[in-house]
Amino acid sequence: MVKKILIGVGGLVVALVLLVVVLFLVASSKLSATVEAPLPPITAATDAQSIARGKHIFESVCYDCHVQDGSGHAAGGVMPDLPKVFGAVITANLTSHPTAGIKSVSDGLLARAVRFGVRRDGHRLVTMPLFGMSDEDLAAVIGYMRTNDELFAPDERVQTPPQLSPVGKLALGMGLAPLPTWPASGLQAPPKGPTVEWGAYLAQDVYVCAECHTPGVDGAKARGPDAFKGGFKFVDTPEGGIYSTNITFGQAGLAQYTVPEFSRALQHGINREGIPLRLPMIRVRNLDDVDVQALYTFLQSVPKAEDVVPADAAPRVKANFQAGPEKLFSDLGCALCHGEGAKYRDRLKPAVGKPAAEVARWIRNPEATSPGTQMPTYHDLLNDEQALEMANWVQAYAGKIP
Repeated sequence: MVKKILIGVGGLVVALVLLVVVLFLVASSKLSATVEAPLPPITAATDAQSIARGKHIFESVCYDCHVQDGSGHAAGGVMPDLPKVFGAVITANLTSHPTAGIKSVSDGLLARAVRFGVRRDGHRLVTMPLFGMSDEDLAAVIGYMRTNDELFAPDERVQTPPQLSPVGKLALGMGLAPLPTWPASGLQAPPKGPTVEWGAYLAQDVYVCAECHTPGVDGAKARGPDAFKGGFKFVDTPEGGIYSTNITFGQAGLAQYTVPEFSRALQHGINREGIPLRLPMIRVRNLDDVDVQALYTFLQSVPKAEDVVPADAAPRVKANFQAGPEKLFSDLGCALCHGEGAKYRDRLKPAVGKPAAEVARWIRNPEATSPGTQMPTYHDLLNDEQALEMANWVQAYAGKIP
């Protein structure tokens, strides 16, 4: 009897191993295959209004992935805020360098990458969301990328495709979404207004909110039944995992949010409890009242979910403003961007030698100097005295950065 049980267990193990091997081979084949996708006949916009629109979209949804260090260049690199089990997720160099960047890449190829998720060599961009934005918005983004903005100054760093682990290949390959069925051109946005339709366009096709706020790695998840209920794990910290939150209007989500509170969270990165939102949550700066109301109205319309963050999630800490600046640097989330090993640590170096009052103003209202900044606005949390104390500490800390 024991022998029969052992033989049965052994057979089951072999079958499972074979199944994993087969799935891995299928996933690897999907990742390595080239695909046919139409080349959108879209050219870069050149008018000032479109460039401003493209700048807003790029700063909101492209910046955090394609700027990975303190250089201030969209030169791409390894994304540190995604699960390491997937391997190295590497973003492209979008600077105007003639070979390492996109100077010699046609507008059509750039449009195809954004709209269909296809690299210039014909392989899929498996870690980049698919954007169903309108032709007008897509032309605006490409137009901004073609400007002389310092963000796109030539940078010679060559970025390779993602270096996925076996787990990453299996998960992302099996979850790879089919190519979108939308046309190469002719996509139009709905009329702008405080409506579900305009909010859906912004949330799904421009800011792609569900890509982060939906659990799992299925490429089609953003329009599936779990969309917007949160639970995607980004990275582990010593305090626990950082997960996306539920942004449906269930009681575990945004049910208690007023429109002004929702606006502050989106634009300034501070939630209704006065806690800074952690990376990789973006700051969607410069939204007007119509956009805010439309997003709010759309999220009210999606099915309500009561999913809460998992038990191993890093706690959200409400800062003790009586604590010293070093503790506030951690509690306010500054260390996630500027701490030891963080990708924007070098951004603190220019603070050395500046008047402390100027640094304090930057800490409280960074958007006043850099309108599209991804840094939270701490104006409502820190008074002038606290910001000045923080500024003095930051300058001392920055002076020790090699």
